[in-house]
Amino acid sequence: MARGSRSIAAALIGATLAWGLPAAALAAGGPGTKPAPKPSAPPERAIAIAINGQELARDPAPRMVSGRLVVPVVRIYSALGIAITREGDDIAAQIPGGTIITLHIGSSTAQIGDRSVTLETPALEINGATYVPLRFVADSLGAQVSYDAKAARVDVISAIVGRTPELTRDAGNGATQVVGTVSAVDLNSAPESVTVVRGGSERTVSITSDAKIVIQDVVTKTNSDGTLNDIHPGDAVSVFIAKDGRVRQIVDRFASRAGVVAGVSPSAVVLGDGYVVSPDRGTAVLLNGQPVSIGDLKVGDSVTVRSNPDTAEKREIIASRAVSATPQAAGATAITAFTIDAKGALRAGDAFNVTLTGTPGGKASFDIGTYLDNIPLTEGPPGTYTARYQIPPGVNFGSTPIYGHLVVGGNAAPRAQAASLVAVSTTPPQITDVAPPPGQTVNNNRPNLFATYTSPTNVDINPSSVTINVNGLDVTASAVRTPTFITYTPTVALPDGTVTVRVSVADFAGNRSERSWSFTIRTH
Repeated sequence: MARGSRSIAAALIGATLAWGLPAAALAAGGPGTKPAPKPSAPPERAIAIAINGQELARDPAPRMVSGRLVVPVVRIYSALGIAITREGDDIAAQIPGGTIITLHIGSSTAQIGDRSVTLETPALEINGATYVPLRFVADSLGAQVSYDAKAARVDVISAIVGRTPELTRDAGNGATQVVGTVSAVDLNSAPESVTVVRGGSERTVSITSDAKIVIQDVVTKTNSDGTLNDIHPGDAVSVFIAKDGRVRQIVDRFASRAGVVAGVSPSAVVLGDGYVVSPDRGTAVLLNGQPVSIGDLKVGDSVTVRSNPDTAEKREIIASRAVSATPQAAGATAITAFTIDAKGALRAGDAFNVTLTGTPGGKASFDIGTYLDNIPLTEGPPGTYTARYQIPPGVNFGSTPIYGHLVVGGNAAPRAQAASLVAVSTTPPQITDVAPPPGQTVNNNRPNLFATYTSPTNVDINPSSVTINVNGLDVTASAVRTPTFITYTPTVALPDGTVTVRVSVADFAGNRSERSWSFTIRTH
């Protein structure tokens, strides 16, 4: 079935939300779901970006990190029509005149043409967006930049504007690369095809070979093999075409946010982690598979937002709500039960069983939220369809609904949803900042030791898993542990010399990371 193209826009709510936070809604998410904001705390005001006076959508928005303003660099470059490519943690942009700008996530060094520059803070990734200090934008583009804290607004004035990005690029050795946004996926044509648009240009690519299809969620760090069923209109896509015209690889990228609705207004909802979801009239909003308006959602609904990581445009807001089964007409195709046996957050190698009961002699399948579509179920005893899904490496998603489908003789039953949600994390947590810094010499024999950590997926850190070890001694019992940091101050003076600290942390799925570092105490 062809998926049609829809125009979209992303915007943030500008009015106060009407909050409703019953305890049952907060409990619905379980481990891995961030707590909902308090009713008295409205969403934090997002910082705006204006490019040559034109304000961009505030998602992703600039933010303060460790007291320093950082901005979403890919969003700014894209707004100026600058060609951008990404491979792993390496990002390259080419500005008119041929100058190449390169960044590496986690590095304080960048390259502008043949000039190496030092960033005030390393390039970092937050919720799938790459952030750099505002000064780097000025340096790399020769632009005028300013930040008005009172107005919560960043202004960028650049002479680089109006350039039409290229849809097709030379990939070398006679190969080409088609880069843009998916506008349609046609699964009924022979051969099947994907239509890609960019800068007013459009190209339909026929899939005439067994192309490798890679599905990437840039927020949850999911990187998995997929099919054309898993490519959605609105996703960012790169299609690699060999010299002989055959499609060799398709890389589909999207950004997801998942959570439980904690507050509702007629024009927006806010998730339990404070993330505000405000669709434009072109964004598809579905509740249990049926089109609705954003104001139809309720506190406690599970929501997954799927957007384009390059343009921040939202294409789909998928919501689910537990409902009672409705009687079916005699002889109609029906799903009478749909269950999964997943418990808690899962990690690579774990598995769960899916069971659908309904009209016999049909074709059944299930979806994992908006991540994976049409995974087949096999009929055993008549009317009982089952599958066992094993979590592969590289797959991550937060508390996500599982949907069941059944078609018999061309007649489809209403989509069913399993009562429980599934959360998956295969990427370990990251221990980011530590203190005292590695290699530093301090003159305090009772220094404050701390480490901050984060989960790159939607499965949260388990605070009770965090441990700290100082010079071979486990001092966790005397430390303060939270979901984002651990801190410890020695109760007795440490001797002069080298101090070695080891911090270990795990998420609710059991993925564990560890980091060790050393510093020196010299008091005399």
